[in-house]
Amino acid sequence: MRLLLSLAAALLQTLLLAVLVESLSAVPRRAFIANSSVLTTSALLHPTSAAFAVATDGRGGKPFAPLEALLPATRLKLWVDEIYVISKDLSIKTAAAQQRITIQQMNDKLSNPPKLFQGETMAKRTNNPTAQLTTAISSANKGEYQMNRKSLNLGDKFTAILNQADVERQWGMLQYAESKREEDNEMRAAFNFYSRQLTFSDEYMLTASKEKKKEMIRNDQLPSITEVITSDLDRRDLYRNQFLTAIDDLTAEVTYQVKQKTSEEIDVTDTVSLMNEAHDACENWFSLIASQDVEEAITAVKK
Repeated sequence: MRLLLSLAAALLQTLLLAVLVESLSAVPRRAFIANSSVLTTSALLHPTSAAFAVATDGRGGKPFAPLEALLPATRLKLWVDEIYVISKDLSIKTAAAQQRITIQQMNDKLSNPPKLFQGETMAKRTNNPTAQLTTAISSANKGEYQMNRKSLNLGDKFTAILNQADVERQWGMLQYAESKREEDNEMRAAFNFYSRQLTFSDEYMLTASKEKKKEMIRNDQLPSITEVITSDLDRRDLYRNQFLTAIDDLTAEVTYQVKQKTSEEIDVTDTVSLMNEAHDACENWFSLIASQDVEEAITAVKK
């Protein structure tokens, strides 16, 4: 019991010291993080105001990452495109025998996905605090937390420090859980490999109508840069998840069809629908990338 009390006292002393040091030495910085909740809900948050804004960087108005970061996902895209082209025969060749040949061709492709990572490694992380939202809470972002707490009283600062520690703990847990999922799914890893290396600027472009812009300004509803970046990453995660679900369901459906040893006419409705869903989700994910980057990646992969 005495040991626990001693540890609690030591922790309290450390936190109080941090508050005092912070109040004396905190240096103002431009706030990139409006609040800590953004960091803990990057896969779930869809701010209303952020839906009318687009993150930019001057490269076709879209964020970018090094070419190498896009290569694994591009290999996946080309593989999906090949299966999609094969699947078109299901709507053209309606005879059962011909459709079974097409289903078998799709199954052969689905059963042998390409090796997505061929020596690519994570690029050195940028110093831009907003870009680092994709991977961790950077030291610069910690500085923003300090700045935001500067005007608080001693008690509120103490609570804020505890909240920050909890946010960092939760963020680390989310990152660890995602990394474990990537170990079991190379396709998921390919999408994340690119998203983690994105670079954003500290500006964004509002896509709302003039009337909506005026309303947002009047009601002080303009999104922060953090909300816009979070919304952008949410969309990428949404399309990634849609693709992964569709491709898994498609693989299961095609495997089932191949096992049906019968000469009777087969129902390919689900196969066609799932193929379209997977292809559309992949296309939607790539639509968030500058077209010139996609073209360069395709050229590099095809060499």
